[in-house]
Amino acid sequence: MRSATRRLAFLTAGAVTLVLVVVGCLVLATVLREQRGEGDRLLARAVQDVDDIGDQPAGVAVWQRRPDGTERRSAGAPSWLPLRRDVAAVTAGGPARVEHDVRRAGTSYRLRTERRSDGTVAQAAWSGEAQTRETGRLVTAVVLAELVGLALSAGIGLLLARRAIAPLALSMARQRRFVADASHELRTPLTLLTTRAQLLERALRRLEAPGPHAQSEALVGDARRLGDVVSDLLLSATLTEHPQRNEPVDLRLVARQSVADQAPHAAGRGVTLRGPGDDVATGPAVVLGAASALRRVVDALVDNAVGHVPDGGRVTVSVRSDASSVLLLVTDDGPGIDPAVAPRLFERFAHSPGAAGHGARAGFGIGLALVREVVEAHGGTVTGRDGAERGAVFEVRLPASPGHARPRAD
Repeated sequence: MRSATRRLAFLTAGAVTLVLVVVGCLVLATVLREQRGEGDRLLARAVQDVDDIGDQPAGVAVWQRRPDGTERRSAGAPSWLPLRRDVAAVTAGGPARVEHDVRRAGTSYRLRTERRSDGTVAQAAWSGEAQTRETGRLVTAVVLAELVGLALSAGIGLLLARRAIAPLALSMARQRRFVADASHELRTPLTLLTTRAQLLERALRRLEAPGPHAQSEALVGDARRLGDVVSDLLLSATLTEHPQRNEPVDLRLVARQSVADQAPHAAGRGVTLRGPGDDVATGPAVVLGAASALRRVVDALVDNAVGHVPDGGRVTVSVRSDASSVLLLVTDDGPGIDPAVAPRLFERFAHSPGAAGHGARAGFGIGLALVREVVEAHGGTVTGRDGAERGAVFEVRLPASPGHARPRAD
């Protein structure tokens, strides 16, 4: 919710700022065009009213040469006026009027040279310094207005985003509380159900009743799976409500314990399950987090791998560590990941109807979605991909605990 609020506030501020920038650019373009038009009008009036050469607007200087050869200049005209090449251009049979911009002594001028029908040649220069200063002040005002508008729009956007997202956040909080409460209420009867199923299975085993014994074993398995689902829902519901405990957790030890606990189940399916450090002695791979939540990550990935490899397949769990991160890898030699479901691999109940007929992974329930939630809550990432030759590879990368990380690999 916080991320969505910040994103919405950013988009709102960006939209308002873009509007302000567009409006500011339009205002500046309009002002500049009007200033240039005003300068052209002043120059046209100056070269036409050369008889009144002593009364010119501010910023306009005029030079005049009469048919008898006498020259006059307005008061305060720059020393370089007139520009002789323009005068020569209009008196040598060329165009009757020449206009262009020149720069002299660090000042830009708009220059207009014109030959009148009576033979009088006039040249007017307009510096536009006052307009330039006014444009500078306008640009400063526009920039300040943009900055103030950006700050105000960001604040208003954040306020509006919070008000807009508040009902959704409240709804999600209520949903999480409902799931947590329901999970808590379900755990007790599920524990009793599992216990009674186990007692029934043992009694039937002693009676050597093959049919009922097989059914009781299935009942125990179903009760355990239902308990796992409830545990997953409870963990998912409480994950965002309560921050994870930041205690040192040896991920390699967690992986070994998970593999040891799931080895009988894998052996029952004829799957070879190999854990980290089975062949060589390896040091710890310590991360900061909650041991129970990280154990659920390893359990879910191993259970997913064992459940999708054929009988006689192989699942390998390895842990590597370096100076900055700890890497957990769960690989198998099963059918791999169905391309249709790969983009939604870590979504809840991701399912690909067409995958069932090809032997690829078709559905993942809540397990992989919970894996992503737990890993991201610990500041890590999780990815899934096809193996180099066959099967699938699931990779979890978590930040290493400061002071515990060292370059080791199994």
